[in-house]
Amino acid sequence: MKTFMRLKNKWWLLIAVLAVSCKKDSTDGFLSPALKYTNPSIKVAVGASLIQSGAMVTDESTKPLVFSIEAIRTEDGKVADKVMAYKVDTYFWQAEYTGKEKTVEEINKKRTKVNRPAIDINPENGNIVIYPEASDTTQLTKGKYIIDVKVKNSGGEVLIKSALTIDVSYALPYYYKFSGVDGNLTGIDVTFDRQQPTGNKILVYVQKKDGSPVDPKLLTGYDYSNTPGVVDLKDWHNLGLNNPTKYTAFPDHLELEIAGFPLPFVAGQVLTIDMYNNGEINGKYFNYWFNMAILKEGVWVVTIKLKYNG
Repeated sequence: MKTFMRLKNKWWLLIAVLAVSCKKDSTDGFLSPALKYTNPSIKVAVGASLIQSGAMVTDESTKPLVFSIEAIRTEDGKVADKVMAYKVDTYFWQAEYTGKEKTVEEINKKRTKVNRPAIDINPENGNIVIYPEASDTTQLTKGKYIIDVKVKNSGGEVLIKSALTIDVSYALPYYYKFSGVDGNLTGIDVTFDRQQPTGNKILVYVQKKDGSPVDPKLLTGYDYSNTPGVVDLKDWHNLGLNNPTKYTAFPDHLELEIAGFPLPFVAGQVLTIDMYNNGEINGKYFNYWFNMAILKEGVWVVTIKLKYNG
């Protein structure tokens, strides 16, 4: 019996030693075999905004960890050398972009220009990003790419093959998102037509439901400010960075000259257009608002068709 008890005690001692040696916070470091992305396969539309995979789940691995992209491969398993070599000029921000900046100099005080891989990784948390400036379809062609990620810490290193699959397509050269209507509007139809590939103009048409034009002078921007004496209109007079540089109202449309694109000036941001009429157009007050951005230069026609009953 005493021999049995001695063996039993040694067995529990062995288990205790193993448990201590395998603790995740041991001095040797712990690198979990369960490292992964929450969404290991994502579809992305490149060019409109910053795309992010989200940080890698580290399962209590000892910090700090260092993440790097080991390889980017095409579906057939071959290394996509052209994609790995593709770099873009983009910006790292040190302060918040508010959209109220008046000059490029004011914006540049908040950011630093950098040259980075088009498909990049945050070395501290494994977040894979694709910058909005990665718009060269000859360098980053449409299709699926598989990313292998290397992770290091004090416990060693591991190569996670096929850690993330990205299905790349390209965003439209503009962004639009309906936000809402009020009054007697039931909706709006908004279209963007890039009539010329070069230039710096936006032509804005608002139409009644029968297609007849609305005089832009009958529409007023909605004031977002709650501060007495401060006006913050979300309309075509206020497109950020002193845009438009020229505003001309004709009886049937607006003609806006823009300093440069994308509009707004910072890639990935959007503008809010929020317009009000007191009843002169179709007999009753209405309000409509939406978000938009125009990403490429040119001569653009934006047409807003009002939808209402009666």
